[in-house]
Order: sequence, then C-alpha cells, then structure tokens
Amino acid sequence: MAAMKIAVIGAGPGGLVTLKTLLEASTPGRPIEVCLFEAEEDIGGTFQFRAYENAELVSSKQLTSFSDHRFPLTTPDHISLPQYVDYLKTYVDRFDLAPFIKLGCRVIEIVPLEKSSGQKWKHRVRYVDSGQGGNERAFDCSHFAVCTGLHVEPNIPNISGIENVQGEVFHSSQYKLRSQLTGRNVLILGCGETAMDIAYEAIKADATAVTMCFRTGFLSFPKALSRFQVFGKQFKGGLPIDGLITNLFETAYVHRAIAKSRLRWFVSDFVIKRVLWFLTGTQAGMNQHVGALPHDRLGRAYVFLNKSSKAMPYLNRPYQEKHPLAFLGNGYVDPSEDANSTRWVDTCTFPSRIDETGRVIFEQREDRKDWRRLKDKQVMPNCIVYCTGYKQVFSWLDHAYPTASDANVRNVINASHPDVAFIGFVRPGVGAIPPIAEQQAMWWTALILGRMKIPTDPPHYHLLACKSSRIQYGVDHSAYMSTLAKDFGGAPGLVELWWRHGLRILLTYCFGASFVTFYRLVGPFESPEAPRIASNELTETIMRRGVLGNLFFGVIPMIFYGIINGTAVSLELCGLILKEKAVV
Repeated sequence: MAAMKIAVIGAGPGGLVTLKTLLEASTPGRPIEVCLFEAEEDIGGTFQFRAYENAELVSSKQLTSFSDHRFPLTTPDHISLPQYVDYLKTYVDRFDLAPFIKLGCRVIEIVPLEKSSGQKWKHRVRYVDSGQGGNERAFDCSHFAVCTGLHVEPNIPNISGIENVQGEVFHSSQYKLRSQLTGRNVLILGCGETAMDIAYEAIKADATAVTMCFRTGFLSFPKALSRFQVFGKQFKGGLPIDGLITNLFETAYVHRAIAKSRLRWFVSDFVIKRVLWFLTGTQAGMNQHVGALPHDRLGRAYVFLNKSSKAMPYLNRPYQEKHPLAFLGNGYVDPSEDANSTRWVDTCTFPSRIDETGRVIFEQREDRKDWRRLKDKQVMPNCIVYCTGYKQVFSWLDHAYPTASDANVRNVINASHPDVAFIGFVRPGVGAIPPIAEQQAMWWTALILGRMKIPTDPPHYHLLACKSSRIQYGVDHSAYMSTLAKDFGGAPGLVELWWRHGLRILLTYCFGASFVTFYRLVGPFESPEAPRIASNELTETIMRRGVLGNLFFGVIPMIFYGIINGTAVSLELCGLILKEKAVV
C-alpha cells in the first residue's frame, strides 16, 4: 500500500482527536506522517477563541470526553469552557501531540497537484507561518482532513434599517463580557443556546430591557434533570439528559425497517411529552410556556434541544399559567433567585425592518401570542446581538474539491474523494460534537487504511428538516455513532461483550448511552483503557439513576423496543419463508 502523508486543518477538539487517531494507527510497516495546521497561536478552536464569560458546556463531561482521556470523577457533570480548553491541553500533553502541531500557521490554499510520473503526492497545502516572519510555506500530502468546525464564519442576516440603531450591533462571536450588556436595551436575534445564555446574562447585567426575536422557535430542555417537586418532595439529583437514552434496541440491534421509519423516535416523543405535561403543565418543552416550535416539529426526529435553560424563568414570566396538577405538588421548581425576580425577557417575531427612529418593526404573525403582546409596544434597542449562528465557508479550498455539504458518505467524505475528510461538521440533536469527531476520525482512518469499504446502504440517522431549513446536517447522536461503529467494526456484539469483558460491562453497554468508549471495547481501535472506563465511570452514570430511573429509562424502553424489533424480524422471516414456498 502507498505511503501516507496527511494534513489536518484546525486544532479544536476535532482536529486534535483526528491527529491522535491517525498517529496511533501508524505502524512500522505502514507509517503515517501527520501534521496539524492551526491559524491561532494556541489550541482550542471555538472553545477558546469564541468563548464568553460564564459560558458552560451544555453536554456532559461523560459524553463530551474522548474515549481514553477522561475527567476526574469529582469534576462536575458540566464544566466551563476554560476548563474544557485545559482538558484539551492535557490531552495534547498526555499523548505527546505538540511536535505534530504547527500553531500560528494559517492555511491559505489547498490545491490538487498535477499527476505526473515524478509526482508522489496529490495535494498541496499552502500556509503562512507567523513564527517564521509570515513566510508562505507548502506541505504536500496524500490525504487531508478539514477540522475547522461549524462555528467560524458568522452568519449575519440582512435587516433593513439596521444602520438606524443608536448603539452597538455585533455578532455573538464578539460577545465576551457581561458588562457589554449593562444598562442597555438589548435585542437578541436568534433563540439558540448562545442566545439563551446572553438573554440570561443581560438580565443579570441589569439591562434596561431584553427582547429575544426568532422566526420558528426552539425546544427548551435543561442539560440535567433536577429541581423537580413530586408529591411534595423535591428531587435534587442531577442526571445529564444526554446520557439517558439507552443503547439496546434503540441504537443497537435495531431492525432496518424500524430505523428507517424513525418509529422509536416518535414513540419516545409521545411518552416524553406526557411526562413533561405532568411535571410542568406544558408539552412544548421542559417548563417552556413561550417560543415553542410548531407542534408538528417538536419531537426528537426534528430538533436540536436547547439545553441552556437558565433564561427560561424570565421568558416564561409573561405567559406561565398555574400548573393544572399543582394541587399534587408536582412541577418544575425555578431557582429561588430567579423565581423571586420581577424581571422578564420579552420574545417576538424576527424584525422585518428598523425604522428611521430606531424602532423595531416585527414580522406580523397573528398566530403568535408574543407578537400580539408586543405589536403596539415601542422596542428601540441600543444593543443588538446577532445570535444567528455560523455558515460554512471554505474559500481556501480549491473548487475541484468537495466541501462539508458535499460529504455524502456518512457525512465525512464525498464518494469521489475518500482522501479528503470533513471531521466535526454534523450537529447532534442531543449530544456533543467532540465524541462524534472521534468516531468520524476512527471511521475515516479505517477507510483509508483499507480496513473497511465505502458503505453504500442508506443511513437512517439524519434529523428530519424541511428543504428551506438553513441547517441540513442534523443527526441523532446515538444512531449516528452506532452506524459509524458498525461500519468500521467497533460495534460490540452482546455475546462478545459478555464473553470478553463480563456481565458488568455488558449491562453498562445495554443501559448506557452511546459513549464513544463503548466502540473501543472491541474492533480495530480496541483500547486497554476502555474496559476500565466502562466498568467505573460509565457504570456510575447508570447506577446514579437509581432503581426507578433505570426502570423508566432502561428496562421499559428495552422491553418495548425489543418487542417492536422482534416483531419486525419475525415478519421478515415469515415473508422470506412464504417467498421460498412460492418459488417452489
């Protein structure tokens, strides 16, 4: 097989784990030379250079951590962004990645090299080395992986009259400190997790008014289940919601017809909505009384959960009604400092324009109660924050190459260019991008080393989205992780798990979520660290649910989905038998 020389672009978590995965796959018989290029003077990507005061990860440490490098058990479930950057630095140190990383080296162009008898490599990476006086240099390679991430180029929609605002207008990537909002009349455009964070920070900064605008809405869910009162007793635990979906029969051993129908997603939605109503009096989200998505797009098959819920008490205040089951003492309990506040965050439709006086004219929507409430109110912000996300731009990539939107095989490669990978360019509905990036890195490494073929079967992990939706790269975290693992041979069989690692790890795998460590228990990327992590840290995530939690989040779903999948298998076998008899 031909020698490999690989460029990795970007030193965020996706780039770092891709670098480490490739280096570990290098052998004396098949050496792999890898070099990572990072434009900034330090690692961390978005988590370092687009972070802001008081920001926390909304995904849990258990899910976000890489497979073989974990946080201490005493670390809180959800950590700050600086803590996560420190974690990435310990990752670099532990696996001695620094010698392979070129910091301050901005890639300005990647072009294909002309094929000739004397030409060994296929691609040329041109970059500017700030450490060498800004000189332009080149790196020729056989493969390259783009790991620049989803959150680089701000997406700024055009709003007529924005120049009439008497104050500051900036994108959320420029927001750093709470003091930027103090004493301001703040208008937030968007309703994602950053928008929710900034709305909360604006309230705490004593902004004079806070208004959040959005077109379609959001689905709010706290990042951890806590602060619930049931039959007079307050639940004070903290179960990260991204670790509650079980593997067995929801992710592993799912019949292809059931997977294709997304039936298991729709069933779980039905149950969850009824539980939400029991706890909080609303089915839209967890204690969400405003801003809900259209009812037909509320479920797991469609949405990215908004897990930044700190602002919800303030958004709910103008609309929240008494819980119909309040006499039972059931409900969501807001933190005392927020429950006792008299402040609120207004919501409304997206601005259609801003008039000459600086007043916001909102898009007319008679079907929205927040628009009806604000339609005659004068909203004249002196601070507008675009929380409108980012767009994917690859201006430095030659037009001969595909881009991330063209990655039509498991969202990593284009079938015509398996030597070019896009790592970290999917967004999970509930989950985290870093472990997905590790899974993608293992998938691509297995592919380019010839350990697997390019899969051709249709995937069933994409979130459903209308054609006009800006984001078409949503995936169900569990289904996506499992699919990639099956491709590269890392999805463990139940008998194999029991035989090799014992009953404890088998049960942890069945009851656990799709932690990336599970896919290194067996297969081509098997790690000696994986059994220890699974039997300790990951088992702890199951045990802390308690008996009732494991009954409702584990046993009942497994039995239900087991029956559904078993029925599908039986019907398929019956069909095959009848078909054979008809032929005879």
